[in-house]
Parts: sequence; structure tokens; C-alpha cells
Amino acid sequence: MPRPRRKTERTPEVQTLPRLARSMSLIAQAEQSLRIAIAEGQFPTGRLPTEVELAEQLGVSRETVRLATVVLEREGLLIKIRRRGTFLQPSNGEKVAAKTSASRCLGYLQADYPTRAGTEEAVTAAISGLMLQGALAEAGLGGFQLLVRHTQPLDLHQAIRELCQGNRLEGVIFASCGEEKAVKRAMSLGLPVVLLDHDLNLPRVHSVRDDSFEGAKQAIRHLASLGHRCIGFVDWQNSELNPWRLRGYRQGLRDAKLPRRHVWEIPVELTAAGAAEAVERYLALSPRPSALFCFNNTVARFIIDELSRCGLRVPDDVSIMGAGGETVPGLTATAIDWREMGKYAVQILRDAQRDLDGKPEHRLLEHKVTHGKTCAKMA
Repeated sequence: MPRPRRKTERTPEVQTLPRLARSMSLIAQAEQSLRIAIAEGQFPTGRLPTEVELAEQLGVSRETVRLATVVLEREGLLIKIRRRGTFLQPSNGEKVAAKTSASRCLGYLQADYPTRAGTEEAVTAAISGLMLQGALAEAGLGGFQLLVRHTQPLDLHQAIRELCQGNRLEGVIFASCGEEKAVKRAMSLGLPVVLLDHDLNLPRVHSVRDDSFEGAKQAIRHLASLGHRCIGFVDWQNSELNPWRLRGYRQGLRDAKLPRRHVWEIPVELTAAGAAEAVERYLALSPRPSALFCFNNTVARFIIDELSRCGLRVPDDVSIMGAGGETVPGLTATAIDWREMGKYAVQILRDAQRDLDGKPEHRLLEHKVTHGKTCAKMA
């Protein structure tokens, strides 16, 4: 993770990004630094500095910056226009505004889950960027200023205190986290709360998340329709934050009257290293599942790369299916619009200002299967 930046009095137009340490991949560091800069509104004009300027600010090569922006462009955060430059990607034609002249403020707490190597897990890296983009767009349209903080789950209390200092918040969005004490702390301040990409059984707390349970059932149903009888699941090691996908996987097997083996459920970090561990465990199985359902598209991409390095072909030797997140060309997956989830969270907080005694709203977005080239019929 990049080192925290000191607050300065400089305007966003002249603010520069911190130089990067070399403790991990420079491309990953550049990508993360740019992601945070976008979330914190450091490019108010919507246009990024040139690759040469960014390379100088970050202390890396121009090629490193280019590869980092390619990742963010693939996630939908950036758009490159020939001979004009790199810009923040509007959502559905709307201008994404991280900061507005309005005084109405909403807090946005994004939980980051560091790996053993200190980098951010893929489960938040891709999806959080898309959700934040939708929230920023909706906040700007509604006249709100979105105050964004990235924090580790154990530091949520401190992040809430920082948001409330000198800011008159009208609501808080907890993205990809649901630490109960932190949520109750925000509620004790009289703030309406929306859990984004998570849910808790708490009164007066709103939530917006994907229907992971039904989405997983759809995935198993699709694989079963192709003749697969042994289906494994590469799960997130922090499954308590999304237990619905594992439950849906198991229920999908029951509905299709397919066997379930505990060793076919492989919880790992959602990183390239985690994918390598998952493939190693998969290769040791006997019998091996003919298909693997993956927690999200990013880890599915890592799994495909690792299988290829081990000499296995997708889908000839094993079928791979994702469950949403970044766009991976050719991947068969279930998918939802993560930007819409971010928009809905802001809309709920906006409506909560008008109906303070209303019942909490809980939105579930339905997955749909997108057909690619990574799943094949069994012979």
C-alpha cells in the first residue's frame, strides 16, 4: 500500500503524487496510487497529467505508468482519447465529480483488505473502483460532496472520527465492510447508514449488494447444463464478509443433485499468489473437478494464467467461470452493474433525508450469465 500522504495547502491542480517505495510491484503501486488519487478528487478537471508527468511524480518509468492506467481503463475508471490525453471515465455520459461546490457532505468509507505481501486484494481493487465511480457520479448530480476514505477494517472507528471532524455529514456509506461496532458508532451520531456490497442484521441500516446467493446458483446451473458433474469453488478466504456466494454454490449443487466435497472448496487470497495456491491444491485433488467457479473475475483470470503455466488448457482440460468484477475478455461469468450499486447507495442516503422515520431499504441486484469461451460441454 502506498504510504499515507501529508495534508498540504496546495490546490488539487498543483498537488503531486508521492514517490513510490519499491517494496512491491511498481505497476501495482502506481495503479493503487492513481486509484486513491481518483477517489480523493485530485484530478478535478477530469484530465490526468501526461504519462511523462505522472512518471516523474511517482518516480517510475513511463511504461510503468502506461501499464497501470491500462488496468484502470479496463476497470472503467479511465478513458484514453488519442491526441487528447487520459480522462476520468464518465458513467453513462454523466460527468463524474469527486468534489462539488456544495456544502452537503456524504462520507464514503472503503475497506481495503491487505494481503500477506501488503498489497490490496483483488476483491476490492476492481469492484471498489467501479462502485466508487457510480457513487461519485450520483453524488455530483445530487449536489453532494463525497468525502472518501480508504481504510483497513480495524481502523474504521478512526476513519469515522476523521470524517466527522470539521464536516457536517448527512450520511455514511460503508463499502465492502460491515464491522458492527463501527456501523453502530455512525448511527449513534444520528447519521443514516448504507452498507454497500455487504449487509448486517441491524435495524435502520440500509444495504445495497449483489445477490451472490442466486448468482452462484446460476453459475452452478449453467455448468451443470454443460454436463459438468464435479464442480469446485475458489472462494475468498474472508468468506465471512460474503457468505452468500458459498451458500449459493452449495445450494446449486444440491438443486442439480451433484456431489459436494469439502476439498473442492478452496479459500485463498484473491491475488495471483492465491490463485497459484488454489491451482496447486486443485492439481492434488483426486478426482479433480472438471469446472471451477471463482469468487470474482479477477481471481478467475489469475487461475486461467496459472493453469496455463502448469500446462492445462481452458476450457479443454477444465472450465472456468467468474462471478463479476473487472471485465475479462472471453470469460464466462455471472455479472451485475457495480456502478449502479454505488449510485443506489447515494440515492438511498438522499431519500433518507426526506423520510427520517422510513423503513430501511435493502436492494439486491440480480446477476446474469455472460457467455464467453472459458466453459465447454463435457464430452
